[in-house]
Amino acid sequence: MSGAALQGEPVPARLRGEDVGIPVRKLGLQYGDNVPEFWFGDNALLTCLFASFSASLPGGEGQFIHSVRNYQDQIKDPLLMAQVRAFIGQEAQHSREHEALNKCMQAKGYPIGRIERLLEKINKSQREHAAPKRQLVMTVCGEHITALMADYYISKNPETLGMVHPSVRKIWAWHSIEESEHKAVAFDVYMKLVGDRKYLCRQMRISIFMFLLTAPLLALYLLMYSGRFFSWKTWREGLPLLWRMLRDSRHDFRDFYKPDFHPSQHDNTEKLNAARARYLGEYGPQPG
Repeated sequence: MSGAALQGEPVPARLRGEDVGIPVRKLGLQYGDNVPEFWFGDNALLTCLFASFSASLPGGEGQFIHSVRNYQDQIKDPLLMAQVRAFIGQEAQHSREHEALNKCMQAKGYPIGRIERLLEKINKSQREHAAPKRQLVMTVCGEHITALMADYYISKNPETLGMVHPSVRKIWAWHSIEESEHKAVAFDVYMKLVGDRKYLCRQMRISIFMFLLTAPLLALYLLMYSGRFFSWKTWREGLPLLWRMLRDSRHDFRDFYKPDFHPSQHDNTEKLNAARARYLGEYGPQPG
């Protein structure tokens, strides 16, 4: 739900995340000996890909928060402000929850800490040297990529989450749900306060290229520590699923370049409510 969509409606003095369809949930998940080493489809490639993605999240989510906060004092719409506060709350929880999963993988012998430190250096450089406009546009693009990944697991191929071991499944289901809930917030801040769609489209091309370059490299780096790098089964079972993810989401990626695109056009409300019920025990339609 965008702030513009609710203009003219009565607005409470201070809206909460729940009021705008972006509730901030605190899970406090813990991981023990019941977590298998290869928790995604018993496949080392898939596990290492998502473990490396998890390693990027504490610093990455912090950078997303920082980039939006650069513009927070310019927001006058109380609805958009409520969404921004909820976005920040959800992203902060994502960092905390993934830190726990990262420690679990680190304990299994994977150099998660090295990835975290490398990416934190990159994020620190962005905060110190990139203009606020560039930081925000990169966040918009990053949020769109993660929202489409989340939609794949919620809408396009929800049975894929069933491949994740139950001890780890909830964090990925929860994260996918919340990425879908706040997928339009950074976009709305950018369009309201910057509004340069050509610049946004140029950055999206760069962001997609960098994602498709760095995500496999980080996964391969972890895979070298798995003992399964040269396993034919690892590649035979892992690569087809990754190809399906790219293939089934390609049209949604292309939509971003349309002159009237808004993230809300990718409406997955029905499947999102089903995921909330299944994984979080939340029933009934949600605001937003």
